[in-house]
Amino acid sequence: MGNNDDEKVPYICGPLTELSLEMREWVKPFYSQIADACGKIIGKRPFVPHEHYDPVEYPDFTPKEIDKAERKQICEKTSILIVVAVAPSWGGGIEAEMANRSNVPIVILHHIDKIVSRLLLGNPSVVARIAYSSHKDALSMLKSEIAKQLLPKED
Repeated sequence: MGNNDDEKVPYICGPLTELSLEMREWVKPFYSQIADACGKIIGKRPFVPHEHYDPVEYPDFTPKEIDKAERKQICEKTSILIVVAVAPSWGGGIEAEMANRSNVPIVILHHIDKIVSRLLLGNPSVVARIAYSSHKDALSMLKSEIAKQLLPKED
């Protein structure tokens, strides 16, 4: 399941900066579980920012380096942006707008008890909104949506 540099892959978008230690302990594995589930469906592992640029594990990247790398990833190498709305995030809104400007479809994934910004929900590139009650539920519904969005349609 390797990635060719020319292949577009899903991008898992979710908050990292300023997360509490308690939240970091479950959210990063959740992002990775989402990537693994998507990878099983499409045969390519998504890009997961914390695996490359986590602010705690990789603090030496400058803001300009992060912007340049992630802007290129989203605008040129992303097939679908999966926004995991688990907490407020300034970066997530920027990533969603980069996707919109690059005609990349967006799926918003959030817990049923979370309120998601109307501005984000109104982004023209949003193709689906998935409200889940458990991580297992989220992964199941997301797999169906990823297959619908990215796999070839059968006649």
